[in-house]
Amino acid sequence: MYLVARPALGRLTGRRRAELDGYFEELLPLHAALRAEAGALPTAGALMQAPLLYVLVRALGARRILETGISSGYSARLILEAIARNGAGHLDSIGVEVFGLSELPRSAPDGLKGRRVGWLVPERLRGPWSLHLGTSQEHLPALVAPGSEPIDLFLHDSLHQYPTMHWEFSTAFPALARGGLLASHDVHANRAWPDFLNANGLRGDEVLDHDLGVVRRPGPPS
Repeated sequence: MYLVARPALGRLTGRRRAELDGYFEELLPLHAALRAEAGALPTAGALMQAPLLYVLVRALGARRILETGISSGYSARLILEAIARNGAGHLDSIGVEVFGLSELPRSAPDGLKGRRVGWLVPERLRGPWSLHLGTSQEHLPALVAPGSEPIDLFLHDSLHQYPTMHWEFSTAFPALARGGLLASHDVHANRAWPDFLNANGLRGDEVLDHDLGVVRRPGPPS
């Protein structure tokens, strides 16, 4: 999937192919270790998309990242690994303390019994991480309030329904830094993504895999 997404990653970040390939190579052992810990738990989407987020954060040099929707912390783990390699940055994760899995694979290690949201994030990576338990409606407005530090990357991965998606895009977008990225999983689930882009005159959006959409806020990077 990285090879398919590489041209789009280059257009979004301005990085050359050799640089992107270097980030992907350094990711491989990190992702292998994560997969060993997670067992059969991650969905196919997480397996494909979380590595792309690592490369995106590394290439972007993102200082402030905000994601909505977290369960085991698979994506958060790789974002935080990228922050550690970048040497600076902070991730805010918003999520309810209920795992969004209706039925766990029997091979999952102990299922989720006794597991907490974000359990895949080890202590060594938790310094630049803030976990906000609750809905995006409860926490997002305060995190993007006027005067807060601009966001370099916003990622929607909470409730994939039109009202929630469109509201999150509309709430987070004004807080993006110039040249910052708005990203969303499940952009084909409904019309929220294209409607938001059209309403705001946004062009040049990319789909990094089958449903991970990213668009840049116009203007030179802040």
